[in-house]
Amino acid sequence: MKRSELAFNIASIPMDALMLLLAALASFYLRGKSTELVGPILFELKFSDFLSVGYKLIPILLIIFGLLGLYNLRGTRKFASESGKVGIGVSLGLLIVMFLFFFDQTIFPSRFIILATWGLGIVFVSSGRLILKELQEFLFSKNIGLHRLVIVNGRGGNAQVIENFFKNKVFGYEIIRELEFDQNIFFELEKLYSSQKIDEILQANPALKDEDNLKLVEFARNKGLSFSFVPNLFNVQRNSIETVNLGGAPVISLKNTPLDGWGKVAKRILDVFISAICLILTSPLFLVIAISIKLSSPGKIIYGALRGGRKKDFIFYKFRSMYSHLSVGEDYGGIEAEQIRRELWEKNTRGSKDAPFLKIKNDPRVTRVGRFLRRTKLDEIPQFWNVLVGDMSMVGPRAHVIEEVERYRKSYHRMFSIKPGIFGLSQMAQFSWPELTFEEEIRLNTYYIENWSLALDIKILAKSFWFLLFGATPRDDY
Repeated sequence: MKRSELAFNIASIPMDALMLLLAALASFYLRGKSTELVGPILFELKFSDFLSVGYKLIPILLIIFGLLGLYNLRGTRKFASESGKVGIGVSLGLLIVMFLFFFDQTIFPSRFIILATWGLGIVFVSSGRLILKELQEFLFSKNIGLHRLVIVNGRGGNAQVIENFFKNKVFGYEIIRELEFDQNIFFELEKLYSSQKIDEILQANPALKDEDNLKLVEFARNKGLSFSFVPNLFNVQRNSIETVNLGGAPVISLKNTPLDGWGKVAKRILDVFISAICLILTSPLFLVIAISIKLSSPGKIIYGALRGGRKKDFIFYKFRSMYSHLSVGEDYGGIEAEQIRRELWEKNTRGSKDAPFLKIKNDPRVTRVGRFLRRTKLDEIPQFWNVLVGDMSMVGPRAHVIEEVERYRKSYHRMFSIKPGIFGLSQMAQFSWPELTFEEEIRLNTYYIENWSLALDIKILAKSFWFLLFGATPRDDY
């Protein structure tokens, strides 16, 4: 979902509200000017009373629009289908007013205004959405907000119809490259992804072998890209699909995660709200922790280092829990710290020296104060800032060290299709299972990606905070 698309979809809410209000005002004005046509005004309706009723009904209509799917986030806007849903939504609103009018005619004494608002509401709201559609298509024509698409095996047969569809910029796509599926295709896709020139992959050949399709699915999922394909009989595990009809040819879009569209917006709002509250509540601890760290060992109070994030790496912050000269990073221990880190891989608690993740019991690099901070998780307080600025989420896979990321097998790259988090299923499991295996961590994170919901995030946060505040302190030092 492009930012411009998100902006247009969000803008449709106040646009609908404005158009409904204008329709109501126009109806009120027409009633006063149409006495010769519809008869004299029997009940005088004050403008203030009229507005008070309108302000109450407009939110109800917006909720109805939402239930009808008019605010489902999507790339391009289909005016015909939207207008039909607008007509249904405004008609349902009319039924609600008629129902209320049946019990109390003083609520809205003018039947003309009710009927006029119904007709003008459909026209005005549809017109507002047409304006947004035309504006979005104008931006598309200026190459703003286009989805950068790679088509695989697009030439020939029915695939040509689909290819021609995507070449029309009015639908919001820009074909970056057309590739044939061969032994070099993933090398080409990797280059396009690394240069950030690709948003989606369309596999347009329904005759492609199942195993080749699955390889493309795996690549798209690992990179967090949208993947669409012309359906055939191949089976693939998927958690969220969307079917569209393009010029008579069916295309199925395979989504990486339910965490898309409004889900992403809701998750971001939750992140900002919770992280801001956590920073405010923990601010009194900053001075105490800072003094404790300084007294335990010389060096910086806040430790900052690169971590693997979604699409790009970011600076990850936490309270320093190790001796500064033994902490990895150019601003810390440098070559000496790197050498000690390599030696500790031989004693890795979570696997062998070739394991992708380093975990050391009673790590000699950790200070006395650092051990307390790690056991109580107080060292992670600065990560709330990472969440607030958007590098991390409150809930998600663990943010791993760059050197460890390089050790991952290809199948683990999917962990970077969403933002890393302070809390998560794997982090929660480690409260009671400190030696959680890396493979189990991957399984937990994959489950989270494929089954995300706002309710799941809230549940994980509630359990994590409960465990931090009231759970037993780990007996082992990690």
